[in-house]
Amino acid sequence: MVYAKSRTLKKHFEGSAPRGNLELKTVELPPFNNGEVLLQALLLAGDPYLGVAVKRLKEGDAMMRQQVVRTVEIKIYTTFII
Repeated sequence: MVYAKSRTLKKHFEGSAPRGNLELKTVELPPFNNGEVLLQALLLAGDPYLGVAVKRLKEGDAMMRQQVVRTVEIKIYTTFII
């Protein structure tokens, strides 16, 4: 089992996010399929433009951020026909 953390919008806000308006959830990821990649976030951007982007989200939506990642696992199966 692989778990990930997801920051979701709990309640809309103006300006800086007050405590309690964002929620950090731990979610279980589904099994990987062929062609998928597991990445680990090393650094998350906290850019000011995120306040503008939040206005387009619905409450409960995950927040998207730019990040620096490392590859943990790649699932690629190749079938050779001889």
